Amino acid sequence: MEEAKFFSADSHVNEPPEAWERIPKQLREHGPHFVQDPPGKKGLYMVFDGHEPDPVGMTFTAGQDKAGGNFRKIIETFKWEDWRGPWDPAARIGDMDLDGVKMEVLYPSMARNFYSLKGEEIPLQKAGLVAYNDWMRDYCAAAPSRLIGLGLLSALDVDWSLDEMKRCAKLGLKGVVLPSQLPDGMSYADPGFDPLWTAAQDMDFPLHFHINIIQGRDRMAARLKVITQLQQGRNAVRRAILEPLNLLTDLVFGGVLERFPQLRFVLAEYDVSWLHPFISKMDGTLQRARSESPDSPTVSALPSECIRRQVYITFQEDRIGVLGADVFNMIDNYMWASDYPHGGSTWPRSKEAIASQFKGVPEKIERQLTWDNAAKFYGVQ
Repeated sequence: MEEAKFFSADSHVNEPPEAWERIPKQLREHGPHFVQDPPGKKGLYMVFDGHEPDPVGMTFTAGQDKAGGNFRKIIETFKWEDWRGPWDPAARIGDMDLDGVKMEVLYPSMARNFYSLKGEEIPLQKAGLVAYNDWMRDYCAAAPSRLIGLGLLSALDVDWSLDEMKRCAKLGLKGVVLPSQLPDGMSYADPGFDPLWTAAQDMDFPLHFHINIIQGRDRMAARLKVITQLQQGRNAVRRAILEPLNLLTDLVFGGVLERFPQLRFVLAEYDVSWLHPFISKMDGTLQRARSESPDSPTVSALPSECIRRQVYITFQEDRIGVLGADVFNMIDNYMWASDYPHGGSTWPRSKEAIASQFKGVPEKIERQLTWDNAAKFYGVQ
């Protein structure tokens, strides 16, 4: 078999029921628990009281034909033993070797449901995140030279997250994840987050935001439902474009990148081509605003300068983004990912997907985007 040579900066674990055994029983009985064929549904679902059930099989669809409702069939007939790699680290290594992937950065799958919790459910959210972080430590320990784990934090309790981030570092995790979208009235530009940014900068501990991890919204609120064409389109645009644009706007124009110039952020699974017009338009708009209203408060550096200095973005299949990386001077900021084992994944055809995207691109740039950038970011020798 050809030697694995790619670094996936965004892959996922599919957490088995054992991941939640550390949650105190009085909290766990309200979720998460697993139910086969809940009312009106078919398949195995992760359930929290008062929330939309989440089908486990939906996160096991990499490499499957999307035509003819095949994903729905997988959801309805899912069994854990059908595919061990997403939840068994020993089996996972074989899947990585098959795909030519030597190292992976690991994000959650079912644990994303904890970000739907709010209000009186916050103790359960925090207990679930702690359980996940401990389980992730154990998962990566099975192959520490191949697997890089990230911890999960709560945006609803900064003091708690500050302590948990420090604990994650002691566990050997290489960064932490926060929800990519906050409820109305909240922003990462709020000064209340500054203690977390300060500590992360001092620790050189990167913060990660992943597509569609939204605080206070059920992941399944608009999934597996019959919706209109307009709703379908709006959901796709919100998820793929508006979500990262709004997040990046708050980080840049909220002054977070300026106040914490050594703090590193990753935006995962958004691809990269949407960033190029943002950089061009925001730089020009800010320069004009400075001239028209020189007395108004503003950030000192151009958005493009802040982003190049501190923001890193993962992509799967984005030929336009790859071609623009050099033109927009973003070669140091982009990191390829496979998204294993989810439905948008390039697994098990990552070698072919990379060859197609980088056709005509200098080999040095391909190497940088598929290995060097991620290796440098996560301190891999």
